[in-house]
Amino acid sequence: SDSSSSADNFSSVYQEQLHNKIITEIDESVEEDLLPLLRCYRQREIQRIIWRDLNRLSNMQETTLDLSLLAGSCIDEALTVIHAHMAEQYGQPIGAESQLPQQLIVLGMGKLGAYELNLSSDIDLIFAFPESGETNHATRPISNQEFFTRLGKMLIRVIDSRTVDGFVFRVDMRLRPNGQSGPLALSVDAMEDYYQQHGREWERYAMVKARV
Repeated sequence: SDSSSSADNFSSVYQEQLHNKIITEIDESVEEDLLPLLRCYRQREIQRIIWRDLNRLSNMQETTLDLSLLAGSCIDEALTVIHAHMAEQYGQPIGAESQLPQQLIVLGMGKLGAYELNLSSDIDLIFAFPESGETNHATRPISNQEFFTRLGKMLIRVIDSRTVDGFVFRVDMRLRPNGQSGPLALSVDAMEDYYQQHGREWERYAMVKARV
C-alpha cells in the first residue's frame, strides 16, 4: 500500500542519517555519547516536522507517521550500539535451546505501534527476548534475563532522561506484563504464558497495535 511504502522510505532515510552520525561520533563512552547525539538529532527532525506541518506541506497522517518513524529509528540505532557495547563486557546472549545469539525485541505499543505519535506523546514499550540462556563470556557469563534487563535500563536512560539538550521521547513501560512490578524484560515463552494465563482482556487488545 502507499502508506506502507511511505513508511519504508521515511524509515530508511532516518536510519541512514542517524547511523552515519553514530558511527562517526560514538566513542568508548557509549551512553555519554548517545545522550547528546540523539537529542540534537531529535531536535533537528522535530523542527523539520513542525515546519512542514505549519506550512501545510504534510497532513496529520504524514506528521504522525513521521514522528513515529523518528522514534523508531532512535530506538533501533541506540539499541544496536548499546547491545554491542554490553556484549563486549558480558559476551553475547545465547539461547539455551537454539544456541543462537539473541537480540532484544522492542514492542512499540499504542500510538507508536499504530504510527499515530503526536508531539506530546509518550512512547509505550515492552521488552522481550527469544530464549532463556546465558552469555558466552569466558569467565563471567550472566543470564539472558540479566543481560536484557541491563540493556533495557540503559536504553530507557538514553531515550528518556532529561539533560541540558532535553530528552528524545518519554518512555512508559507500564504496559508490560504485571506493569511496574513486573520484570523489565521477559522471554517470549514467559510472555506467552502470562497473556494466556493471567493477561486481562485490555492487555490482549493492546497487542493489536503492537509493532516490533
